[in-house]
Amino acid sequence: MNIDKEIKNWRELKENSNIKLLDLKKKIKSNEEKLEFEEVKPKEIAEKKGSYSQNIKNIQETINSHKNELNNKETKIINTNETLSKINSSILAKTEKKVRSQTIVEGLQFRLREAEQKSLIEFKIDINEIPEYAKSDNFGNKSIDELQEEIINLKKKRDQMGAVNLRADNETKELKDKIDQMMKDRTDLVHGIQKLKGGISELNQKGRERLLEAFEKVSRKFNDVYTKLFAGGSARLEMVESDDPLEAGLELLVSPPGKKLQSITLLSGGEQALTALALIFAVFLINPAPICVLDEVDAPLDDANVSRFCGLLDELATLTDTKFIIITHHALTMSRMNRLFGITMSERGVSQLVSVNLDKAEELVA
Repeated sequence: MNIDKEIKNWRELKENSNIKLLDLKKKIKSNEEKLEFEEVKPKEIAEKKGSYSQNIKNIQETINSHKNELNNKETKIINTNETLSKINSSILAKTEKKVRSQTIVEGLQFRLREAEQKSLIEFKIDINEIPEYAKSDNFGNKSIDELQEEIINLKKKRDQMGAVNLRADNETKELKDKIDQMMKDRTDLVHGIQKLKGGISELNQKGRERLLEAFEKVSRKFNDVYTKLFAGGSARLEMVESDDPLEAGLELLVSPPGKKLQSITLLSGGEQALTALALIFAVFLINPAPICVLDEVDAPLDDANVSRFCGLLDELATLTDTKFIIITHHALTMSRMNRLFGITMSERGVSQLVSVNLDKAEELVA
């Protein structure tokens, strides 16, 4: 600010000097005119001329002095301007250098943040710990390319290992507790299975005993009923295909009157039907039920076998308290029943139940 003010003062001084110079020039001109005017007066003119010449000389000296002073001031102004220009250039250069430095610092800070993220993401370590890893003796004799290749290999191995499970310790403890509980449950299950196998074995043993007992009873009853139905012959049950009663099959071996002992599959249809009825009634006699329903069991039988069948029913009704309900279309079977129930359709779409008490009917006829 002082330099600018000084420059301004010098410029004002220069302007004032110029103004004075112009004034002096005007005076010289005026004096010269007066000199010319006064030349008619030699003595006055000579005197005035001397005086004027001296004035002119003095004025010229003043002008020269002012000129020299003005030149010095202009030189100082030029020097000052050059100094200001150098200062501005230096300030501009330092400002540019500062901007470049700030840009470099920001770039380095950005790279530092990237390096921190890369260190955490790829290597799972803090960037401040990297110098400790760099001190390892394994890196001393390796080139940068070898280290880069080793890093790539280590990254592949790390990726193959999968993500780091931060809850591995807790999960391991939980799994260990589960395994311990499962082992305990397994021990209980083994004991339970052994106990269950023992129970099954005991049940199988009892089942075999009861099955053999029931088998002997049914076999004897089967022979008795068969003999009554066929008026002779013999029949028995035989276990086949296994020595274990629980797994063995059942074979019916029968000998109708006048025939040799043979399998039921070799009999005629009527004989097979009577043999099946003999087996059913043999099982029924072991544990009679209050009611027995027979649905057209006499359909494949001829009249003689129907008579034998009805006779057996009469005997069973006498020996037991069972009520037999028989569904049949055979007239001979109907004639041997105590009571008949029939379904008729006197009108289309209308069914009607009709019952007949044959015992009372016989009493009425008698």
